Amino acid sequence: MIKIEENLLENINNLVKETFNDTNKMKDFLETLSLMYNISYSNILILKSQRQDISLIISKNDVEKHKYEVKENENPLKKVARIKDKNNQYKYITQEVYDISQLNISNKLESKKSIEYIEKMLKGMCSRRGLQYEENNAMANIENIVNDIKNNCRQENLSKYNLDGYLKQIQIENSATTFVIAKKLGINTRNYNLKDICKWGIENDVNTLKESMRYIQKFTNYFILDYKTQEKINRIENTNEDEEEFE
Repeated sequence: MIKIEENLLENINNLVKETFNDTNKMKDFLETLSLMYNISYSNILILKSQRQDISLIISKNDVEKHKYEVKENENPLKKVARIKDKNNQYKYITQEVYDISQLNISNKLESKKSIEYIEKMLKGMCSRRGLQYEENNAMANIENIVNDIKNNCRQENLSKYNLDGYLKQIQIENSATTFVIAKKLGINTRNYNLKDICKWGIENDVNTLKESMRYIQKFTNYFILDYKTQEKINRIENTNEDEEEFE
């Protein structure tokens, strides 16, 4: 851990604005988020400003601990972390990490699931949440589940919002989150339009944009956790079916 460099934090506002002002940068950010949904939006932006092709980061301590070989001329990247000091007060520090592409180790990708398997998981998630399942429309099912997760988790004081503006923000967040999850699951997003997201971003202040990025990352994470729960349920049900068949 090293002392935080102020420009890392100060630059976040510019990086957020730049991302919302360019559909290619927005697409690239959302695609990276699909790979690193456990990492905060701010650290994704900070890391991408240092190295564009990040996909999986490993702390410098772990690299040294496991004796991973760093490729020639590769230097550690910097991310920001919040910790408690000895007085139990929060402070920000800089941590050094490597992306897996900087190391001489293989990146074992998750095995790609069939669209039939993905649809089965989405159908189960819809059923558990009391949502209507739409046959052969994975994107619509993802968006409905995302909206349901948000309705159950997100608490707002609506009196401080312009209602039309707030509803538009929710729509934009749903759209972006749906794109991220589709990329994560390997669903075709070729015809998915991100222009409305960027158009909305140009018209809003940076604090609103940062809030939306935070929610996109947060609810992507919630969705993936729920998806993994559905996979566990599916494995248990399949095991029970095998036992019944044996008996």
